[in-house]
Amino acid sequence: MAKKTPSGKYRGRVQIGVDKDGKPISKYVSAKTRRELEQKKEYIRHHYVDGHPIREDLPFYQYAEEWYTLKKEPFISDASRSAYRTMFNKHLLPAFGLRHLRAISAGEIQAFVNSFADSSKSQITLAVGTLKALFASAYAEGIIERDPSVSNIRPKAKKKTERRALTDQETENVLHTIQNHEHGLFLAVLYYLGLRRGEALGLQWGDFDFDEDLVHIQRDIDYVGSTAHDGALKTAAANRYIPVPQELRAMLSKVRGFPQQYVFHTEEGQPWPQSSFKRIWLSLMEASYCVEEREVTKATKRKNDIIKQLKPTLTPHYFRHNYATLLFEAGVEPLIAMKILGHTDYQTTANIYTHLKSEMMKKSSVDMEDVFRRKQEAKGVLAKAKSAKEKRSRKPAVDASLPWAGRF
Repeated sequence: MAKKTPSGKYRGRVQIGVDKDGKPISKYVSAKTRRELEQKKEYIRHHYVDGHPIREDLPFYQYAEEWYTLKKEPFISDASRSAYRTMFNKHLLPAFGLRHLRAISAGEIQAFVNSFADSSKSQITLAVGTLKALFASAYAEGIIERDPSVSNIRPKAKKKTERRALTDQETENVLHTIQNHEHGLFLAVLYYLGLRRGEALGLQWGDFDFDEDLVHIQRDIDYVGSTAHDGALKTAAANRYIPVPQELRAMLSKVRGFPQQYVFHTEEGQPWPQSSFKRIWLSLMEASYCVEEREVTKATKRKNDIIKQLKPTLTPHYFRHNYATLLFEAGVEPLIAMKILGHTDYQTTANIYTHLKSEMMKKSSVDMEDVFRRKQEAKGVLAKAKSAKEKRSRKPAVDASLPWAGRF
């Protein structure tokens, strides 16, 4: 039982074993409060009885590096590693880097998390998930007595930009660019196959079966900084076969290369680096009239660089949504569309189809309103015409006493 000493501290004893004569071996600890005393006694048991060393408090940056190196980095893709590095260097370390873990409060973490309000859902998930995993690990190892991230409330994410299919004008412009631009084949692959950006960049000629008109999607290109790396596909379902339309087959046949060669590559045969991809994509969108002007100020660096002047209004993912729309319009069943699109969850495909059905119903409603309006207008025209006809055909009143009355 804890006793209070003349100094005002609490002192307690923890038995950690027995000696050769059977007498207990004890360790004594003292603390300012009963709660702190119990925590120290638990640390003693953890170290001497369970065989685990007592861990001292650490600065956030030191434990974060340890946690990331041992418990996160070995199990994630290159693209995820890049995202984690950015999260730590740009957000977490500036906020908590030199603070000791035990000194970081739940309120501080909540305030930090709140700063991500109106950010993307993925950004919020990464920030909150990283903090929860890191502090849960520190708690499990006995470095902190409580987990300050447990009760955090996730802020609302920025409303996701709704993807849409291409308009008729955009489609016309894109098809023209596909036929006339030096990199039109890349746009054609997105348009005719509905691939994710990394899947399109990862295509090799050996993935195509020109006898069966199929392409096997089996790799992805991730960007770490500006460097391209072969990465794992987004999900197991992303490994799939997709039918190749004749229009695309004709284009591919003209430039077909060796099986192990990337379809889209640099002069050295490597996948396009990120900087090259951005310029090529901007060039394709500019040729398709799918760009808008950026705001250029005095502080803007490299003002004459076209990337600083123009911004694409379409991303590669728009073409994926456009492809899903074409599957829907072609009457492809959702389960089949799910396989072609490489969705893991049927609900993802079903949600797209439901949205498209809703859009179709809205369009049908507008179309029917036009039909009824035209009918109503036509009815008004007919009524006026009938009235005029009746007016013209109406016989003038004739006096019955006249000799010709009733003769005409």
